Amino acid sequence: MKKSFSLILRLMMVGAPLGVLADTINPLTFNATLEVDEEITLTKTVTVSAGGPSSATVDVFFLTDNTGSMGGTINTVRSAATAIMNNVAGLGDVQFGVGQYGGETPIGRIFNLDQQLTSDTGLVQSALNTWIASGGGDGPEANLYGLSRAATDTDWRAGSARILVWFGDYYGHDPSPGGSLIPLTDKVTEADAIADLVAANITTLAFDVGILDLTGQATRIAQATGGEVFSGSINPSNAVDIITAAITDTFNDYSTVSLDLSAVPSGVTVLSTPGSYSGTYDRSIDRTFTFNLTFRGDTPGLYEFDIDALVDGGVVASESDRIRVVSFGGEPPFPPVPEAGSFGATAVLGLAVLAVTRRRPRGNAPLLAAA
Repeated sequence: MKKSFSLILRLMMVGAPLGVLADTINPLTFNATLEVDEEITLTKTVTVSAGGPSSATVDVFFLTDNTGSMGGTINTVRSAATAIMNNVAGLGDVQFGVGQYGGETPIGRIFNLDQQLTSDTGLVQSALNTWIASGGGDGPEANLYGLSRAATDTDWRAGSARILVWFGDYYGHDPSPGGSLIPLTDKVTEADAIADLVAANITTLAFDVGILDLTGQATRIAQATGGEVFSGSINPSNAVDIITAAITDTFNDYSTVSLDLSAVPSGVTVLSTPGSYSGTYDRSIDRTFTFNLTFRGDTPGLYEFDIDALVDGGVVASESDRIRVVSFGGEPPFPPVPEAGSFGATAVLGLAVLAVTRRRPRGNAPLLAAA
């Protein structure tokens, strides 16, 4: 979907606070001792808060076309960058990266990764200050190559919500680079660029300050990655509002809530029901999502791990689990085999064991019933 900058201005004003409530997962911790093949089911509730996450891990990458016609936009973005980063910091643990791409020559223009992701906004500002508009002149640019390299060369953090903020005024060569001396195997098609962005779970926000979307290329890329195209010029009076709102607005609407079980070690099996929730949601209100997690002991040992709550693939909350798996009869101790003639003691101990309702073992083995 394409939005005009006038619509974005209604979403957020400079200095307006982001949501102060953090998304949560409850309970925050879980401890259990299970015998091998024993299972226990726990209900976990993820609350996605109104307003904004304020505890998310967020990676934002600024990417620009650096050809001569981009001079005004580049100067504006450089001047507004520190204010934008300060505003966006309210989302949680936010890091920023910087890159640029150019036009086309017979041997192509190389993508520049000016700054890997960092929380040091001074380094980010310094990298943005290296943006200088020059060259170009042939119309279509190396957009697809730049997008692909930004997706694959950036050190995106595990579990981060990933946003690529893209500035351009001309649609891209397809394939790119379009230089005649570039081997076909080194060229990036629109399908390639989209595949790289989707594989890295990157939301693309395309700022069309010219004819970036003349062929619909930017719209197809943005929609495929869950992002948007914003049309209109950026100037010193509106840049902070527009760019801040575009970034924070990606957290207002979401479509998937799930739990990340990738950290569960071998020795324990954890299954989630449901696996995820999918739909059209927004942060106008708090929303709760309930998951039933079944833990099963597989191999004796002590296992400590985290389970993350994900919103559209980004971590918004985490909880810690501590599962001890023991062999049958390991914990708690079972009564010793009685000596001959002690039937009475044996009967009492047997009744005590039967009085404990056991959690369900794996498979269809019967539960121990209360006496």
